[in-house]
Parts: sequence; structure tokens; C-alpha cells
Amino acid sequence: MANRSNGGVIGPSVLNSGQTTLNTQTFTSDGTWNPSESAVSSVDICVIAGGGGGMGQSGGGGGAGGIRQITGVPVTGPVAITVGGGGQGGFTSGNTKGSDSIFNPGGSEGSTMYTATGGGKAGRNATDSGGPGGSGGGGSGGPGGPGAGSQGQGNVPPFSPPQGNPGDATPNGRGGGGGAGGAASSQSNGAGVSPTLFPGETKAVGGSGGASGGAGTAETGNGGQGHSSGTPGGAGGAGIVRVVSPQQPFSFYGSGVWDMNAVYDYVKAGQWS
Repeated sequence: MANRSNGGVIGPSVLNSGQTTLNTQTFTSDGTWNPSESAVSSVDICVIAGGGGGMGQSGGGGGAGGIRQITGVPVTGPVAITVGGGGQGGFTSGNTKGSDSIFNPGGSEGSTMYTATGGGKAGRNATDSGGPGGSGGGGSGGPGGPGAGSQGQGNVPPFSPPQGNPGDATPNGRGGGGGAGGAASSQSNGAGVSPTLFPGETKAVGGSGGASGGAGTAETGNGGQGHSSGTPGGAGGAGIVRVVSPQQPFSFYGSGVWDMNAVYDYVKAGQWS
């Protein structure tokens, strides 16, 4: 049987143009971001790390995971995504900082690769310092107090704009953890923020010191609460990563030889001129 080609259009090369489609992909565990269209050349990202674990025995609150919000990140293909888990809560020891979240297409940090640092772990009643991290964990004894721990520092390592804030330290060991929106004050946690790519949602709240020991909510990067007495502090909330491909203009030259299926597809998409 003869192989008969579909009819077509023959003419001069034509400059065609269009726009890519707005696309949002959200990651709650490790994965790979793939461009929705070949013409996508840059993305906006929000990378939130896991929150730090709180401490029991009149312990402090865990620091919130760091937040990195970047627009116009260049991309050329698939990108590896790491979503940081929350830190473990502790009783008299054993709590941990949150894990980092990473948008990693390769290259160097701050060029195309962006890391949000896990929240700092909390300290315990007049013995331990809060740990450093995206936001710092709550400590004990007052900053620099004799024989007692200090508050954890935030925005460690330093990024601009800052990814978080310091915790606080109190004489009774119940310092609050820092949040992305502000430093902790006494037992009170540092405030979170509403990221541009998560409208109406609050993320990266520090853990309260000497509270109920509640865990940070999953997919928020919140720090775990400290407990006021003899039970463990709460675990930190896991982080989350969101990648948005905004509408982007593109253009291409047609060869001047088009089969009817291609013409139909481009006309239907509004990309034939």
C-alpha cells in the first residue's frame, strides 16, 4: 500500500510567538521538578526547610526552618528537589535540628542552587544552648548568663535576604524558638510569614518555650514546642518546596513547510500568526 502523506502548507519562513502556561508544582518529599513546556527558561521558587525539635524538662522551643524565596531562577531541564524533615523532639537530650531543603539544578549556591537551612534545636532547663539554623532554637539562662546556655542564632549560614531569626534564652530554660518573620521573645515563639507563593498560609513559625510540647505542623517548617515539665518536646514540622513557572513569552521560526496536523495544533493553541 502506498504511504500517502497528509496535505500541508508551503510558504516562507514565519516568525511565530506565544506564551507558556502558568504551572505550579509543590513538593512535600524529595523528587524531581520537570519543566511543563520546553520554552520554560526560568522559575520562581519558595524553599522551606524542616523546623527544629523542642525540648522537655522546662525546655525551649525549636527554631523554624529557613525560608528562601527567589524569582527568575534560570532552568534548562529537570531539577533535583530535597525536602527537609523536621527535627526530633527530646526529653533531657536527643532532640535534633531540622533538615535542609534544596532546589538543585547544579551549579553553585546562590547562582542556580538554593538551600534553606533546617531550624535550630532547642536547649534545656539552664544547661543547654539553643542550636543555630535557619532560625535559632530557644536556649536557657539568658544570653551569656553564667553557667547557662544562650539562644540559637538564626540565618546560619547567612543569606540575603535573611532566611530566619534568632531564638531567645530565659533564666528558667524556656526560651522560644525564632521564626522566619521575627526573633523570639522570652518564652514566646518568633512569628512566621506568608510567602508570596503560598498566599494566605503561614509558614516557619518558631516553637514556644515551656509549652505543651506540641509538634510543628507538617509542610510548614514550624519549630516544635518545648514542654513545661516531664515529657519530651515536640518534633519540628517538615518543610516544603514550591516551584512556579510563570507565563513567559517565546518565539520560533517556522520552516515554511507545515503538515496540516501541525497547522491545526498551532491555530487551536493561538500560536499561529
